[in-house]
Parts: sequence; structure tokens; C-alpha cells
Amino acid sequence: MQKHLIFSRNVNNTALSTERIQQLAPAVFSNTKAERLTDRYASLNTSELLPIMADYGYFPMQAAQKKSRKGETQHSSHMLSFAKTYHTEEVIGAVRPEIILYNSHDGSSSVRLFAGCFRFICSNGIVAGDGFQSRIYHNVRAITGFEDMLRNTVDALPTLMERIEKLRQTKLMYSQAQAMARAGVQTRWKMFDSSITDMPYSTDDVPFGSYSTEKTVRDALVVQRNEDDYMDAFTVFNRIQEAVVRGNAFVRSVTKANANNGGLMRKARPVNSVSEGIRINSELWNIADTYCGTTVQEVVPQGWAVAETAVA
Repeated sequence: MQKHLIFSRNVNNTALSTERIQQLAPAVFSNTKAERLTDRYASLNTSELLPIMADYGYFPMQAAQKKSRKGETQHSSHMLSFAKTYHTEEVIGAVRPEIILYNSHDGSSSVRLFAGCFRFICSNGIVAGDGFQSRIYHNVRAITGFEDMLRNTVDALPTLMERIEKLRQTKLMYSQAQAMARAGVQTRWKMFDSSITDMPYSTDDVPFGSYSTEKTVRDALVVQRNEDDYMDAFTVFNRIQEAVVRGNAFVRSVTKANANNGGLMRKARPVNSVSEGIRINSELWNIADTYCGTTVQEVVPQGWAVAETAVA
């Protein structure tokens, strides 16, 4: 299984072969269901949905699957991102509209479709949130319902691209970018309470784990490449998403060994969970979408987005 979700695509962003999908997400081709499920559960197999997606001109560009601690990979939850391999006019501003399919054959998930897109500059896959997702439950009539759901998702893609363009045209104040980043990092890490750093921790007071800090917020706004050195809402959103999903930020780690010292700052790890990746991306989209049409008057301080070397 891939170590990072970014490696679940071809390096040249072309459609995945059947063999490559089999390597990345073998559950896609499962034609059975988990043994614990009863006969009342009629599994809608992902392999049955691939020809329908192809009929609409959409082919798999990404494949990933949930890691199983027990080594069972046949029925695990998995995702595929689909896009058209032609119609180059679909790629607007280096952003390609995509449809994300999420499914499982173990009874843990319904079949879900998300409108999304892929940003070529940073290889970020974006999953839209409220208003751009739908689901259907596994049953004998689900295949017909899936095609209806697919048509609705395809119809939603132009609206999604319009929202992205509106985000591009929305210039953010420095304080707005900070607020977006602060909300964004908390989709993955709760904010650390610095007022109790001198107190011994326990699992009852502050659970062990990773927390965001003001440095995490600053890291989420750091410009990683020249193409991202803009203050429009879409570019800021992508910087935050990259930091949160790929772990391009420092977080405070509280463990049993360092709890009495308030934890230690460390570089965050990338998100490798398929379901968590979808959840975080959807929530980040919802946060960014609230900034559409914001009026800007504040002057952005120079040098505010320069990468920091300090870890404190």
C-alpha cells in the first residue's frame, strides 16, 4: 500500500491502468462481501461502477485504499478519483474537475460521490464539501440509483468550478488568512492550550496526541512555491490544505514521556487514511467557501508568509 496518498496517482497525471489500480486498491475489484454480512446486504461492487463512469467519459486518475491491521484487503474502504482524459478545455487555470468515488465491501460505508478537482501546480486533490456530495446505500436497486447520482455530480462540476473562480477573485486580508488557517489546522489537530503547559498531563486532563499551535497556523500560510505567492482565497486555501494533509507544518506532540514538559514540537506526518483525507478535505473546502465575496481593505504586511526556521 502507498506510504502517502500523493503516490496514488501517476506522476504524469494520466489515467491509471487496471494493473496499477490493482496494486493501489485491490478492493476495487472485489466481487464478494465480508463474510460477517448477511444475505440482506447486497454489495454494490466498485468494479461494476467503472464501466458506468467510462460511459460518461470519466476514467480513474487516483486509487487508494484503507490499510487493514488484520491484513484483510479484499473488502476495505477505498477511493477512486475520476476525470476526463480528453476535453482539454475542462482544465481551467491548471485545475481539472474530478469526481471522487468512495466505497467499501465490508459494510462500513455507503457508496459516496464527491465533486472535486485536481490542482496541477501542487498535486493537491480537492474534495468539495456541503452541497457537492451524495451517497447511496448498498441494495439490489443501487446500480440504477448510482447512475442518477453520477449525473447529478457531473452537473455539479461547473458550479464547483465557478466557486473556485470566485475564490480566486476573492482577495483576503491578512487577518482573514490567519482565521482560515486557524480553522483549517483544527480540522486535523485541536488547538493546544498553552495556559497549562507547566501542569502535569494525564489522559484525563489533556489526552496524549498531536495539537496545533500558533506556529502550526503560521506554517500553514507559508508559501512553498512562487505560484502560491498570492492572497486570493483559493491560493491561501491550497497552502493550508497542503500543510494539513501533507504535514507541512509543526505540531505539538504530547506523549507519556514528555507530558510534564508540555510536549514537544515536531514535524507533522502526512494523512494516509483514505477516509480521513476525504473528511479533512471536505471540511477545509467548507471553511474556504465561506470567504467567497469577502471585501478587502486591510494591507497585508510584507514578509508575513516567509518560511520560518524556528520550531518554538
